[in-house]
Amino acid sequence: MFIACGRKQADAADKLGCARSTLQNKLKQAERRGVLAPPEIQEAAEAGGISDTRTLQHFWKIVKGKDGNGYSLFVKNPHGGERSFTDIIRESIEEAKSADLPPYEPRAEASAGENLLVLDLADVHFGKLSVRTETGHEYSRDIARHRVIEGTKALLKSARPMGIKRILFVLGNDILHTDDSKGQTTSGTPQDTEGSIFQMWKDAKLCLIDAIKICHDVADVDLVHCMSNHDWKMGWTLSQSVGSHFHQWPTINASEYNLSEAHRKYYRFGSNLFGLTHGDGAKEEKLYALMVQEARAHVGECRNLYWLLHHVHHKSRKKRGVDVFETEKDHVGMTTISTGTNYPEGAAINIEYVRSPSPPDGWHDRNGYVNRQGVEAFVFHPQDGQKARFTEWF
Repeated sequence: MFIACGRKQADAADKLGCARSTLQNKLKQAERRGVLAPPEIQEAAEAGGISDTRTLQHFWKIVKGKDGNGYSLFVKNPHGGERSFTDIIRESIEEAKSADLPPYEPRAEASAGENLLVLDLADVHFGKLSVRTETGHEYSRDIARHRVIEGTKALLKSARPMGIKRILFVLGNDILHTDDSKGQTTSGTPQDTEGSIFQMWKDAKLCLIDAIKICHDVADVDLVHCMSNHDWKMGWTLSQSVGSHFHQWPTINASEYNLSEAHRKYYRFGSNLFGLTHGDGAKEEKLYALMVQEARAHVGECRNLYWLLHHVHHKSRKKRGVDVFETEKDHVGMTTISTGTNYPEGAAINIEYVRSPSPPDGWHDRNGYVNRQGVEAFVFHPQDGQKARFTEWF
């Protein structure tokens, strides 16, 4: 009302009893939603009997003088038609942050120690169907929840005596088995599923919130999201929702960068620099160069460089220097561990693929892609690098 009458934004903010920045943000949101359209678009819409410019995608504007001469313009409404998926979700998350959120629950005792715990529950695949008579394994949403919660508890129990100062909790990485209501991945590959996408999403959200609270009982938590190929869109929305749940918790950090749709994320702890990605994108041999390019300010200051990858559901650990030395690899029925590397901690970049708690489904079993299921966590000293890692088997 005040803007339409020509009042300045500062005067309007005073009248509304809010800060000018708050008013500006609301105006931008309204413009993005099509509530406030540019004057020429609003004028054309009203002339055509259209009151809601959000439904107006484009139009012709014809101007003629008394002599019949003039011009016509094809105008596209930058705020009309269908909004992007990410815009809709971001608006919903912002609205959710202003709603009633659970109160902050301080832990009973302060965290003791100096180390970082990376808790990486990779490739959980809520909604995956595995039938014992076909694959020798059984998997459902209930089993997925059990493995996340009990795995988190077990890993914390093992790591806590080492002195944990902070926890990096990794989200995403095919937390959901599908990306739509048709039981398909993001690229359209059909999957054997247990439950609808709505059930998968809701069960996974409640499970992750509970797991993060369990971690918070030990130390402050940083959340980071990895985009993934089974649930590119829905997995991202899930992480956004989980992050917003803890919006008012000062000891749980869910920054815009950490939860963004960036393909690769970087995280620093002391002299340790971590790169995190799902593992279905950039080739392994490119990761060091990408880290140097994308996190240049930190590479020179960090002695220990790590990449945590996922996607393949089995363990593979390598040191990449002048050559490549594979120190550990899961095979069907056995794990090989090699010794004698010339690369001590900090002398080469470490690349580690994280195990998955989800068993093979029918397709994977049929093709011989059989993994031993487990969840993993890693302990890092601020200067000395990785001190320990733990696996909870299922």
